[in-house]
Amino acid sequence: MAAEGMVHALSLIHELLKPGGFLIDLHPGKEKPEFSVLFPDGSRFVGHLEETDDFVEYAQAQSALERVVSDGLYRLEHAGEFPFVSHAARFAEMEAFLAENWKDAVLTSALRAEAAAAFRLPGAQEIQLVERVAIARLRRVDQGAPKSMVK
Repeated sequence: MAAEGMVHALSLIHELLKPGGFLIDLHPGKEKPEFSVLFPDGSRFVGHLEETDDFVEYAQAQSALERVVSDGLYRLEHAGEFPFVSHAARFAEMEAFLAENWKDAVLTSALRAEAAAAFRLPGAQEIQLVERVAIARLRRVDQGAPKSMVK
């Protein structure tokens, strides 16, 4: 969805929230998700997830939030970031998960080669994909009396 569509959706949500209500927004952060193979004593970075559209919608989501705040629909009360981690015992399992759930994911040949090399090492336990997720609490800014109170 383009940024303008996201702004429109956030405007519609504004109308659905009760006066003083808030919206929790979650969307992927700016950094590309990272793959690592885990070992008993640490991890080995093997590459980044790529996307067919180069993650364009993530910047659009952030832009849409900034727009509705600057337009006065919401007040940003808190913003942060947290890791969201997906685990799989083998790369093939992670690949199957992504094929089902992340339709524009691209697993490069370099990533595949690095993951295969890491799994050949003694003690390789699992592969993980770490996404940085942006989270924000936005308070609805009331634009006069609620519509239900206007006669």
